[in-house]
Amino acid sequence: MPTETQRRCPDCGVAMERVTPVTSVDGEVLRLRTDEPKKGILGSLGLKETVQPYGYVCPECGLVRFYVDADGES
Repeated sequence: MPTETQRRCPDCGVAMERVTPVTSVDGEVLRLRTDEPKKGILGSLGLKETVQPYGYVCPECGLVRFYVDADGES
């Protein structure tokens, strides 16, 4: 899991709370597909890399933002 990063709401200026988005169907952690091919044989078959976004919610106004690690790994 990535290191905690302090995120502040751009509207309220308060610290945002980190949440983990999950799918409603089976409770799996949400993943985003990138345009980067997977490494190895899976990439040669056309499969793409995925990254895990992390959500941050403002406790004051309810703003939600999603971020991924800058290095794209998770």
